[in-house]
Amino acid sequence: MKRILLGFVIVFGLSGCTGENPYYPFMDSLLKPSEKVELVAITNLPKDKNGFYYFQLYNQIGQNLQTLTGSIRINGKIPDNPRVKVDWENNLYWHLKKGDVVATITKTYLNQFTGQFTIVQLPPLINNIDALVPTINKTCYNSVDGSINTVIAPIWEMRGDTMQVVVRYGTNSKIERIILK
Repeated sequence: MKRILLGFVIVFGLSGCTGENPYYPFMDSLLKPSEKVELVAITNLPKDKNGFYYFQLYNQIGQNLQTLTGSIRINGKIPDNPRVKVDWENNLYWHLKKGDVVATITKTYLNQFTGQFTIVQLPPLINNIDALVPTINKTCYNSVDGSINTVIAPIWEMRGDTMQVVVRYGTNSKIERIILK
């Protein structure tokens, strides 16, 4: 009985170790230590003389959207088949409280009966639960040219803070800091 059980473990256990693992890509990089990963986190924000990136906040009421662009190469080549999943994270969150106005919707249209341009203010969208809101999109896949992109969305109250951005592929990671001005 033990031999049959051992046979099943060997056959089914080892057969699952071939190919790439779409659910746990970091396992693939652990199994392929010869891969040389070149990861560049941010290329589209200005950098100061101390090596910190900076982002000028422009909206005092809502989120301040900014795309972060970087690149990835594995063994000097752009991963294209399959493309790779890259994870992003940072250290800043904001709190959305129950009862806060999430959005105000304004509809504009040309009234076909009167011929007048009409603007209608719809009721505001109200948040119904307390929520912790991240300021970065968590995942992306590289594009054809090897670029990786995500969006950050800090709020005005974070002005003066330093956002620490971590971009990660498998066991390789790159950390950059963005000063929010």
